[in-house]
Amino acid sequence: MTEDPPRSASLPPGYDDEDPYEGEDLTTYPDWWSANVEEFREHGMRPYRPPRLADGTLSPPVVADLREVFGVDVRFRAKNPQSGGSWALVVDGVDVTTIEHRRHGDGYTVYDLSETELREAVRAAAED
Repeated sequence: MTEDPPRSASLPPGYDDEDPYEGEDLTTYPDWWSANVEEFREHGMRPYRPPRLADGTLSPPVVADLREVFGVDVRFRAKNPQSGGSWALVVDGVDVTTIEHRRHGDGYTVYDLSETELREAVRAAAED
């Protein structure tokens, strides 16, 4: 699945529905997605909307693929957790590159690198 649950076009950016997954069959979503929905609910967080890369690609399945292909740990990590603070792409505990990120009006994070750029950065780090 590559689409978020449907949202009314009349909602303001960042608006949180009570539960956009209400009435949705979570078994139709990938396991990682439904697990995050449940975890966000358990912690009283705003509804889960998966992060994306700059080209619109959902980042969790790409990161999972890179972990499997290269046998490395891949993470996006806040280096400065303040609003607007720096983030890094981290491979096996080593900062590979600083990345920009932003919150999209629909409530998900966008990392400022494409799938191709992410794959190349992880490949290069795994080869070092």
